[in-house]
Amino acid sequence: MVDMHSLADKLFYNGRRDYTVKEGDIAYLDSSALNRPTTLPAANRIIVIVIVAVALVIGFVFVNNTVFASIRASEQAEQSVRDNLNRQPSISTIPKMVSLINLSDDEIRIAFNDAGYKYYDASGLNDSDELVLFKLPSDMTVEEAALLYPQGISSLNAVQATRLLNGGWRFVADRTEGTSMAVHYVDFTTKDPDVAVRTAIGAEGLDPNSVSDSGVDDSGNTFSTGTLEADGALYQWRVSAVPLADMYSISGMPEDACYVGIRFNK
Repeated sequence: MVDMHSLADKLFYNGRRDYTVKEGDIAYLDSSALNRPTTLPAANRIIVIVIVAVALVIGFVFVNNTVFASIRASEQAEQSVRDNLNRQPSISTIPKMVSLINLSDDEIRIAFNDAGYKYYDASGLNDSDELVLFKLPSDMTVEEAALLYPQGISSLNAVQATRLLNGGWRFVADRTEGTSMAVHYVDFTTKDPDVAVRTAIGAEGLDPNSVSDSGVDDSGNTFSTGTLEADGALYQWRVSAVPLADMYSISGMPEDACYVGIRFNK
């Protein structure tokens, strides 16, 4: 009968060193194996060093492309927002609506062109008969605005929103019931809605002494209303402001900016 253990030893362990020493019938462990060198051979050390170096490079690339890249992107976005906010503010170019309220839509477009306004014509985007013109910041092209504005402000990130809003304003003329005109913009410098309202009244050329009512309405808007007589006609106006965060929830936007509206009714 074939001894399978002996056969396996011959096939797979031929030449194996027996680490025992026999003295008669007693076998002792041979301690010579413990005297072998404990350091890796030079060739093996090189291989290990190469493997460790490759692992370090792969780890650095992974961290750089994930953690560090995310940090850099966040820092770049914050800097872009700051750059956008350092531009000319919207309030410096808002139109005097009393000079526009008797004009037709085409005449208003001509007046904007004559004033040097660069604007995106958003009329018809919401299936309404309103004239909607968005005056662009000085360094924005109409093509860029055409990509951003139709998305809606709430869909933009902080960099896109500040680029579009600071220096820009939205003009709307509605003639469905009488004549109503409004300008909306974001005041990134005035931190208080009440101050933003007073600042807008001055920028629009309205007389603060003509204010007939003011306060906070049911929607949380700080407002002032009054009347203006021009060219033999009496116009009602309303200026309101609300914290920008109440209008749009966009991460990275200044939390203390104000959304301002100026409206004329004839």
